Amino acid sequence: MATDAPGERLLPDWSPDGRYLAFISRSENGDLIYEYDTIKHTSRQLFDCNSPCVGYDEPAYSPDGRHMAFIRYLGPFSDEGLPADCSLWIGDRRTGAVRQITSNRGTECDREYNPTWSPDGKHLAYWRDPYVDGRPTGTAVFTIRADGTGEHRLTNPAMFAGSPSWSPDGQWIVFSTYPLAEFQCCQISNLYRIRPNGTRMQKLTNLRTDQLRATQPRYAPDGKNLVVTAVTPTTRSLWILPATGGRPRTVAPGGPFPDFYTHGTWQPKHR
Repeated sequence: MATDAPGERLLPDWSPDGRYLAFISRSENGDLIYEYDTIKHTSRQLFDCNSPCVGYDEPAYSPDGRHMAFIRYLGPFSDEGLPADCSLWIGDRRTGAVRQITSNRGTECDREYNPTWSPDGKHLAYWRDPYVDGRPTGTAVFTIRADGTGEHRLTNPAMFAGSPSWSPDGQWIVFSTYPLAEFQCCQISNLYRIRPNGTRMQKLTNLRTDQLRATQPRYAPDGKNLVVTAVTPTTRSLWILPATGGRPRTVAPGGPFPDFYTHGTWQPKHR
């Protein structure tokens, strides 16, 4: 699938109608957003990346399928190799126009991770990890209006929460602790869910060691299950887990690197 796109193909997200799959194409041309058409079996690049743009990350379709949220990196690079800005943007798939939602200029790329839309398209959720002396001091899940106003923190940074996913009915946001993008080793990671207003937090898993971690949860289109990345010291597999917690089942058993499975996403029924 999508073999006509250059380089590595990472961080997939399905369109709401199940026809298109967006992903990051990582090649000598940079990290760019591509979209694969499952009917035509062709890929195309979405959104230009002309200076000062230096790349994209983490595309996420809006509920109506017309827009896409993503991280957009802007130059120039610092002496430490960090972009001047790495913030949350929204692009129009029809016109290619993009607009900036947040700004991290001057913060050493203290960026928003894993944007996910509310079902009504009015809000986004993400997580952030402020740094001090090159180390994260805590991570927290936030929501913000799609126009860039009204940012609201849902979790205490000391919890090290991240990787949020909004339930299809809009009633819950699921997340993991010690998100894998930042914490590759040696933390205990569990799943929780919380109301979008920051109340009624519930624990969904009860893993007690760093030898098996539950990370990167994503809701199924019907909201009944989650697809989860299960991490051991040598493997990364995909689980299906009831959305209210319970016994998981493995759907993609991973072996040692490079046979890892991560960032699972569930294809909606094609309309």
